[in-house]
Amino acid sequence: MSSKYLMDEEYKTYWFKLEGMRKAVSEDLGLTARMTILDVGTGWGLFAIEMAKLLKKGDIVGIDIASKDTNMARKLVRDAKVADIVQILRMDSTKLSFPDNHFHLAISFLGMRDIYMTRGKKGVKSATKEMIRVTKPDGKIALCITPPEDMETEDQRIAVEIEGKVFGAKSLPKKFYTDIFRDNNVVLRETRAYYTNKLTTNQAIIELKEGIEIARKVYGKDVPDFEDVWDRYGEKIEAFGYGMYSKTVMLLGDLINEP
Repeated sequence: MSSKYLMDEEYKTYWFKLEGMRKAVSEDLGLTARMTILDVGTGWGLFAIEMAKLLKKGDIVGIDIASKDTNMARKLVRDAKVADIVQILRMDSTKLSFPDNHFHLAISFLGMRDIYMTRGKKGVKSATKEMIRVTKPDGKIALCITPPEDMETEDQRIAVEIEGKVFGAKSLPKKFYTDIFRDNNVVLRETRAYYTNKLTTNQAIIELKEGIEIARKVYGKDVPDFEDVWDRYGEKIEAFGYGMYSKTVMLLGDLINEP
């Protein structure tokens, strides 16, 4: 359980590093050479890049609906010198243009909240089912999410509430996903939690202001002004901090052949 605040120097690179969370998740996936991997909601491609560093040989496809994100992802992939492994495509996660049984692993690292923001609950269900459809019968599905019932501390609960109520990036409970797994021949093999430190008041202010701008300009969302958000949540953030990603839960499932 995280209770420490990020230092300002750590915050400058927080999103890029996430205190090693992407690396830890990648290591726990059991990646093997020549795997084919789909990264749904890849954003800037940072998780795809981290997997590529471990995979060394294989094929990773990162997809996202936001062209601004995919453009940045392609640049970062080139900068990281993993363009021979990682391909970035602009694509709707609810309508994947891949054939059935194509990937060894399909994963979404903190992408489901963004899918909810643009496609709603129905879209999250469609995206999850699409991930299963394009994965081989003996492959794996992994979802890194922030289920509200698993948040342990007030800073974590505040962040999940704000993401859902302010930005429309709602976190759905684990049962929502495990029900989809069960109905689509996926056996939940493991649930694992990962932690980072929480944001200070000043860091949270920066993050919220930037988040509001991104929600409006990139996703076209009608979100409240910062002042309104702060009037509602400022006192709590000052008291407890802002656990933007201070707890993330991975659901790791195995596809099985239909009986």
